[in-house]
Amino acid sequence: MIVLNLDLKGVYGFDDFSINFTYPKKLVKSIIGDEHLEGRERFRYKKINILMGSNATGKTSLGRALLKIFNYINTGNEALLLEMATENQAFFRIDFVNEGFTLHRLCGSISKTEGTVDIHYYASDIGELDFYERCVENLEDRTNEIEGKGNKLKKLVGEIHSRFAYPEIASSLQTAGTDTEELLKTLRAVLATLDPTLTDIDKLKGAKDTFIIRRRGTDILIQEGKLLNREVLSSGTAEGIDVAVFLAAMMSKSRMFYYCDEHFSFIHSEIEKAIFGLMMERIQEDEQLIFTTHNMDMLDLNLPKHSYTFLKKEVMDNSCKVTAISASSLLKKNTDSVRGAMDNDMFGTLPDLSMLNALDRGWPDEL
Repeated sequence: MIVLNLDLKGVYGFDDFSINFTYPKKLVKSIIGDEHLEGRERFRYKKINILMGSNATGKTSLGRALLKIFNYINTGNEALLLEMATENQAFFRIDFVNEGFTLHRLCGSISKTEGTVDIHYYASDIGELDFYERCVENLEDRTNEIEGKGNKLKKLVGEIHSRFAYPEIASSLQTAGTDTEELLKTLRAVLATLDPTLTDIDKLKGAKDTFIIRRRGTDILIQEGKLLNREVLSSGTAEGIDVAVFLAAMMSKSRMFYYCDEHFSFIHSEIEKAIFGLMMERIQEDEQLIFTTHNMDMLDLNLPKHSYTFLKKEVMDNSCKVTAISASSLLKKNTDSVRGAMDNDMFGTLPDLSMLNALDRGWPDEL
């Protein structure tokens, strides 16, 4: 599953928001291999995406919107789309590739007041020499093919395989469907790094989808995706369990879409970079990762500039607008530093500290 472009309006607070996950020029040297559709070298997409921005810029909300759209495609349940509308009239448009050589476009006009969703579907074949922009020009309206009873859309585009890691997005750990031995190995490595007092991790015999973590007389259970007696773990270790499950799932080879959202708030920067490196090693062809973070050290990684996108939130005419800014749109030279650009606030995404600084001169009179 590969997302190529997403437009949102009136969805989770986004107003006229657009983010693109394609890039125009083949890179001569890159540590990320195969940043193109398998079998279609000109059809390029951003395989690894680090998404950064201040608080409340929409990093989690973006994941929520994608998850709702994916679940709609898989189930045909329009209530999922109604749930993500925060305005009376909302709209989304997503371009993606799933199975085979077809570019899919799904558009939805949502009326929250009337409780209705108007869906339109478009598609175009991806030829051997085609790139994204050319295929967009060749999109044909095939809405009539998804109308009627049954979930015809899923039959046309195939099932969407995805993994989302963040408690606010996914309500439970997605342990089902992950290879047990790979999961145990990954859990042991991640948790031993985070907390050396966790002595062993095993699958509990005779219990369905249940794992036991042992610590000096205390047993911590993961049962059918639920982490029991979580209170005995530190915040970083608890988040590490979800990270380990997410990391183990990346060995499934299911052509997945991955969204890992700020799962390292309580985890050391060096550990975050090491785990991110493992994610890069494990991601397969025709897969995609969005990794959101506040960690400035991630800017020092040897990644292509197009791998970095910054969310900027501005107040305009008494409303808020979020803009996605790709680092490659501003930094054109090989010698340009993403870290340097961020330090100098070239993307306009550093937090405004004026209200805090005003405390030195007395409490601000108004917000």
